[in-house]
Amino acid sequence: MIKYLNRLKSKKGFTVVELVVVIAVIAVLIMVLLVNMIGGNTDKILAANSNAQAFFSATQLAFTRAQLTERSIVDYGSETKYIEYTNGVNTTNGKYIFIEAKFAQNGIVGLHLDNTFNGLMAKGDITGSDTQLESYLATNLNEYLSESYDGYFYAVVDDNFRVLFTHYCDYRLPTYAGDLTAFRNSMLIFDSKVTGNSSIIGSCSDDYTIPSNTDYVFNIPDSTGPNYGKYFA
Repeated sequence: MIKYLNRLKSKKGFTVVELVVVIAVIAVLIMVLLVNMIGGNTDKILAANSNAQAFFSATQLAFTRAQLTERSIVDYGSETKYIEYTNGVNTTNGKYIFIEAKFAQNGIVGLHLDNTFNGLMAKGDITGSDTQLESYLATNLNEYLSESYDGYFYAVVDDNFRVLFTHYCDYRLPTYAGDLTAFRNSMLIFDSKVTGNSSIIGSCSDDYTIPSNTDYVFNIPDSTGPNYGKYFA
């Protein structure tokens, strides 16, 4: 294009054809720039949703295995009993289980569990898996997610060991620092971005696929909702 323009400059004037060619090339360049500016997040959103979908399947496999496996995974000692062995089967403690897992290109870094979302996000960044159950789930998730990922994965599992929904984000979600209202507001999604850090978030569930600007991460219920106490301590 530059050589062509230089060649044209050596002439005394432009022909109509040459002007049309130059204008057409400029129009194409403008269109490419507009597409990148307006729809630049499309591929990122699709990739993030795909990652969340992969984590959904892997988490469901891991918890189904945890539900059916031998009693040894719930011999916690003094650890928090997210899963218990009762009447010959593994059961949850009656609340949701929230998961945050961190992956790097060489595999899983570790994960954290908690019974409430704010409790999970009050913990520090993941450097490993602290408890026996966390290590067990981390090992299984690392096995089920055969591809290399880089970022943070989140999931909610109900008391029937059923995964409700999962999320993926390049960066860690906002930390809970003691103010539930501020924390809720930081978790709002707008244009598929988390308000707290403006990074793209992917979502996966049977009835919760791509978030809109009215959705909350983890579909956090309103303070008057019956499940509010399950999400927040």
